[in-house]
Amino acid sequence: MRPGTLWLSALTALFCFASCNRENEQIKVYRVVKAPLENSTEAAMPSGATASLPDNHPPVGGGASMPATAPQTTSNVPNPPNWQAQPLAQMRKASFLVKGENGAVADISFVTLGAAAGNVLDNVNRWLGQLKQPAVTEEKLKSMVQPLSTARGGVTVVDLSGEPENGDANKDGRIVGAIATDETGTAFFKMRGNAALVAAEKENFLKWVSAWRAVPTNTETSNTTMPAPPTNSDKPQIKWDAPDDWAPAAPSAMRYASFTVEKDGEKADISVVTFSGDGGSDVDNINRWRQQIGLPAIGAEVLTSLVAPVHAGEVHIHTVDMSGASARVLAAWTRQGGRAWFFKLNGPPVLVEQEKPKFVAFLQSIRF
Repeated sequence: MRPGTLWLSALTALFCFASCNRENEQIKVYRVVKAPLENSTEAAMPSGATASLPDNHPPVGGGASMPATAPQTTSNVPNPPNWQAQPLAQMRKASFLVKGENGAVADISFVTLGAAAGNVLDNVNRWLGQLKQPAVTEEKLKSMVQPLSTARGGVTVVDLSGEPENGDANKDGRIVGAIATDETGTAFFKMRGNAALVAAEKENFLKWVSAWRAVPTNTETSNTTMPAPPTNSDKPQIKWDAPDDWAPAAPSAMRYASFTVEKDGEKADISVVTFSGDGGSDVDNINRWRQQIGLPAIGAEVLTSLVAPVHAGEVHIHTVDMSGASARVLAAWTRQGGRAWFFKLNGPPVLVEQEKPKFVAFLQSIRF
């Protein structure tokens, strides 16, 4: 081989060697950057997992939400081996899916809210509405409740059956719900799905609820718990002048305040509830109240004709008057200081009509 040819061959080999090294270096850098992203994605969303949206908490707006790919809340609470953990969504602290025969499924959720998360009756009636069942009265509710004793106090349990949503009996038709309140707020446990599967898993569900209620409060972490407003603070967030014949009702962890009024053997209930955030849309809240007294839902386009204003100084309050076959509701709401406030007079139509002027005066006396 001639010297010139030998020199050219050597130079070509050196160039190829350097080029290959650069390509290898580029591949190494690419892999260092890419691998952690792939591992993170796989850990956050298991193959085949689907996010599930909560439907068992009261209307709350502005609350913190968790991404659909968030891992399960860390706790020492065991869950049945056939319960498949699901990615957390919205306000859930725990979320599971259990599968039965022939495509039957049930969804299990655990949500915590502030102390003013609505009373038991309102929440049970909302669940009944999801199963296309009529609302019940406070008296009827007493016969439906199944008390459950736990390490952190009693839990109210209800077992509800009805029509499956969207007509799919494999996915719906029965709800077992549990509501627990204490100084930390209100906990909602819910199992909803195929009627036979829910019945088969009820014992496991109640054991799971009991296990959660055995966990010390300082070991539970939540991004959604809203602090309860101070009911006995020297500087309360709200003041009003209540009529003399409105008797303060027994304290409730789910209400900021309660009153009752009785006349001629009839009784009406007055409630004050508050939520952090905007408290949900007006049309959703109105339709929830309408459902409670057996009225059909309305569309947002008719809100203006139903809502009437009341002014408490500079505070603007919206009100709505709704009458059903055997009950009437006067509801009012306002949003102040990052919170939504709801005021409601509920009872027999004749008594509510008599108390309406006092209720309006009560609203006009409100001071923040």
